[in-house]
Amino acid sequence: MKQWQIFLMAGLFLAVCNNLGEAEAASPVYIVADQINFDIMEDGTATATLTLANADTTYRTMDVYLEVNWPSGVDWTFTDTNYDDLANNEVNLTKGGNATVLFTVYCNTYCEGGDTNVVLISAHTDPRWYPNGNNASDENNTCGSDDCETDTTPASASSNFTNTISMTFTARMAYHSVVNCDAESSEGGNVVTPGNTTLWSYTLTNTGWNADTYQYTIIVTSADGHDVWYWVVGSGIADGRELTGQSDTSLTAVHTIATSISIIPATNATPGVYNIDFTVTSTNGAPTDGCNFDVIVPGSETEEETTGDPANETVEEETAEKETEEEIEEEVPSISLITALISIGIIALRRRY
Repeated sequence: MKQWQIFLMAGLFLAVCNNLGEAEAASPVYIVADQINFDIMEDGTATATLTLANADTTYRTMDVYLEVNWPSGVDWTFTDTNYDDLANNEVNLTKGGNATVLFTVYCNTYCEGGDTNVVLISAHTDPRWYPNGNNASDENNTCGSDDCETDTTPASASSNFTNTISMTFTARMAYHSVVNCDAESSEGGNVVTPGNTTLWSYTLTNTGWNADTYQYTIIVTSADGHDVWYWVVGSGIADGRELTGQSDTSLTAVHTIATSISIIPATNATPGVYNIDFTVTSTNGAPTDGCNFDVIVPGSETEEETTGDPANETVEEETAEKETEEEIEEEVPSISLITALISIGIIALRRRY
């Protein structure tokens, strides 16, 4: 993991901060932040303004050594807006004076949308020691310096601590969206019929931090991979429809829209399986999303399908019986014909005798 560095920009702050309260560990310096909760975009920045107020009126200069701690162990880049480095991470406050420090956090490699990180800022404080000829020969070494000539007790080693400022940074995706499609059509299943409209429901949600608009693409492909462009399909939403980002928490904010894909197969569509590929594209660069599913155009019953149907078998049996009866009727003479032949035979015999 790469190490973070602290760069501070300090300048005089003209307004005097009142009612700052008591500092921790007897330090007369108190830190105030303009805000403690920040939303930070991926690959973006967030800047905090800290005011350091010195309540001490005894010492000419107060040295303040700033420390930064990331309890999570994940260090987001920390720098100031001008990329200026303040020597030894120190700010020098005048007697009863104030100063401001700008901190800019960069959300980079170790920062992704949804992550939350906390930074703790505190400081060591120590009055600056100035050489004094009267103390230079102090045998008891009470001058405040090891050698009574230079400042040998830097603020970074001081046991006087200011209060601690805790700031929370929440990483946000500026642009992101999610599409959720139903598992089947509003009619149930995935059968579509030529010339008729079938609806396939879905929802589009803007999960990004900022408002965005979208374009919609639907491609129908046959089982052999051909683009079936002549089917009539629709997304249910006009291109360019805006959805508000998650940063808008007002009652009028619209983050999600629910609608349906309409599918009308061509009237001469060949029976078979077709694939519907639905894609939603963000105007502002969010990753594309969508859904992919198959629909079926049913075919007419084949000869094999009708053979196994009991109803069809019954019809075939009745037809066969009827044909057999007709054949028998054709082969057997009628009763009236037989009677006529017998009468003719009897008459012939009588004439003979």
